[in-house]
Amino acid sequence: MGSPSFDEVKDSIEYRLGQAYELLNELEYQLNKCTPKEFYDYMTGETFSEDKITLLEVIGNEYLLLHEAYEISELKRLGVEIGAKTLVESPKEKIYEAHLNAMEFELDYALLLEDYYWLKLRLGHHEKVVNDDPCMPESQKPRAREILENYLQYRSL
Repeated sequence: MGSPSFDEVKDSIEYRLGQAYELLNELEYQLNKCTPKEFYDYMTGETFSEDKITLLEVIGNEYLLLHEAYEISELKRLGVEIGAKTLVESPKEKIYEAHLNAMEFELDYALLLEDYYWLKLRLGHHEKVVNDDPCMPESQKPRAREILENYLQYRSL
């Protein structure tokens, strides 16, 4: 099943991004906002990884939505243009830097809410990236491992 058209989800994206931006502002994150169209193109565009989280899953999940909004904001901060080819045409170092910053934010947010189920779930996903992602640049591996090690203590909760 393919992604819905932009027109079908534009209002939902706009509403959910507004919620995410409001929360990120409350948490005092210096935000680089994206348009609903940029978000749609980024989420439905080409990818180099086997990451299969869909647009609708992201729109429907607060943590994933915050992760993606944060990641896109970080990419913009790094000077990356957001669109359907962002992930395949941008430097992998920047892609992974933004992703790792967003992952750390997501894990911190889950910890803040004491949502240990989500924290453990996403920590497991992150561990797979750390150990098995052939696309991750060597320069980003220490940071990825550091994030993993910082949160391993919460696995037993």
